[in-house]
Amino acid sequence: MPDIVAAIDETAANVIVPRTISALPATSRSGMASLGPVSLSWSATGVLSGGIVDLIPPPVDVIRVGSLRVDYTLNLTLSLDLSFLNFCLPQVCVTIPFIGRVCTPRICITFPKISVPVSHSSSITAAMDLRLATTLNAGVWEVNAVIVGVPTLVLGPAATALLAAVGAAVTTALLVVPFIGPLLALASSIIFGTITLANILGLLGPIVTAFVAGLRVPIYQQPQMFEVLPPAPLDPAVLVRLDSVIAALDGSAGEDELVISVDISP
Repeated sequence: MPDIVAAIDETAANVIVPRTISALPATSRSGMASLGPVSLSWSATGVLSGGIVDLIPPPVDVIRVGSLRVDYTLNLTLSLDLSFLNFCLPQVCVTIPFIGRVCTPRICITFPKISVPVSHSSSITAAMDLRLATTLNAGVWEVNAVIVGVPTLVLGPAATALLAAVGAAVTTALLVVPFIGPLLALASSIIFGTITLANILGLLGPIVTAFVAGLRVPIYQQPQMFEVLPPAPLDPAVLVRLDSVIAALDGSAGEDELVISVDISP
């Protein structure tokens, strides 16, 4: 039997875990992705808050936090290749008496690859799975709940807003490209024909998953040498050694609980 056993039920977990999640600092991530045929780089910063906790013992063995709010700022840089707009003016040739055949020069106009920055802030609702992990680091026992999966994401309004932001940024960028005025409608229709709401959903989902994966929510922290009694004028402090700390989810008592078991020695 462990020397010390502490347990909290779902009622207590719904106080402790959301409060701890809301206290986590802002997290930043960056990477590369694609939006249909358009390549892009991205960076994101965001914070988590709220959540409703469901303790799910083995064999699932996760702390599921639903209705979790993710407030984020997403910076994208889209690379648009406008070479599909390249064209050449037709060459005209005439025959002039005493001179012969004369042709106008062949004139071709090529369009560059441009980078389009897009900044977008919004929030989404998610459910996330966390799994308990216990470590002994530099003489301190730590129990963390580590995010290991994102089973559901509600992206609808955020995805629609991001699609609109991308559209506005691309249109603004096209307006400053020389000679593109008459071709603006054609360019916009071709580009936006390849960027759909499904593309945006396919972009946001992996970004949010990468953004939160591996985040650690602190549950318990205690020095391995634990002070039971502080020092007195004539006596030293009384310490015990925490030999092992085990954190687990348990439902054997008829109620799902988060249990921390500790073995100690003098």
